[in-house]
Amino acid sequence: MNEQYSRDIKKYTTIIVITPKDFPRLVRHYKRLVTNMPSERLLFVSASGIEGELIKADLGDNVSFVDENELLKFEDVRDCMAEHLRPLLGNEPVPRGAVGWYYQQFLKMEYSRICEDEFYMAWDGDTIPCASFSMFQEGTGMPYLDVKQEYHALYFETLEKILPGMRKVIGKSFISEHMLFDKKIMQELIAKIEENKELAGTKYWEKIIHAIKPEQISDSGFSEFETYGTFVAFTDPGRYKLREWHSFRLGAEFFDPENICDRDFEWLAKDFQAISFEKNQVVRPDNKNLFDNPEYQKKLSARKMLEVAQEAFNGGYIEIWGENGGQVGSDPLA
Repeated sequence: MNEQYSRDIKKYTTIIVITPKDFPRLVRHYKRLVTNMPSERLLFVSASGIEGELIKADLGDNVSFVDENELLKFEDVRDCMAEHLRPLLGNEPVPRGAVGWYYQQFLKMEYSRICEDEFYMAWDGDTIPCASFSMFQEGTGMPYLDVKQEYHALYFETLEKILPGMRKVIGKSFISEHMLFDKKIMQELIAKIEENKELAGTKYWEKIIHAIKPEQISDSGFSEFETYGTFVAFTDPGRYKLREWHSFRLGAEFFDPENICDRDFEWLAKDFQAISFEKNQVVRPDNKNLFDNPEYQKKLSARKMLEVAQEAFNGGYIEIWGENGGQVGSDPLA
């Protein structure tokens, strides 16, 4: 897992959809994005207020910015959702957070319209790579679709409405905090959704919103990653190679992002490709001085320590290790 890559075999851009408010939270670690990301370029998709933050961060010439509203106007998505939720909210405004959950996913899809390369990768702004990695299999050059352990039924209820005849086809999840998109396949997915005459609206994002019951909008009713992965499984299963991906999902419950150091990242990299620091998570008192303790790190692996810690979890996300080979769709449903 500590293999060093300079850049991947194909030229592509990594996009990070983020708000100007969230950007400073992990900016001290964004040099690791520049160093470890296998793409040629990093592109932050955000509101115009991020420009000053990028200048201060001084991340290098291969890092740039595109105004999110040049891809898709936030107000258009907000207005569509307000109309859809009128039976529930009346004339009350839709909470910005509810709009933002869907808007950031639509931006990742919309980028396919301006992408100049064969591929582009979306990467979550709260996730930091622990070491260098590649998104193409050595030897064959096949792109990877990375999979983890997660299941949210509503994602697939929406998927079956926007793409009739398609359903969950692998036991694992395509939600892995990043995804390498084939531009043409994403455009085909968008066109397929827009062909669906059973749903209101003309744009794919309008149809996705209308596919979700108003009372379920706040329950995270759509996943661009699960939808794209499933679409690939049905339409072009030989396009990608499945790869089991391990990222430390609950990183902020065990590491303070202000204090995590090079030694911690080197230790984590033996078992994890990346670590996520989700907002509103803090290191719990019973987790302090455990995972970042150099003496414990000498004796135990990050994987072993997390497996032990997870035994005390009461619900929530669990990281699971298990071999996963073959092409898309070959993994039997769990």
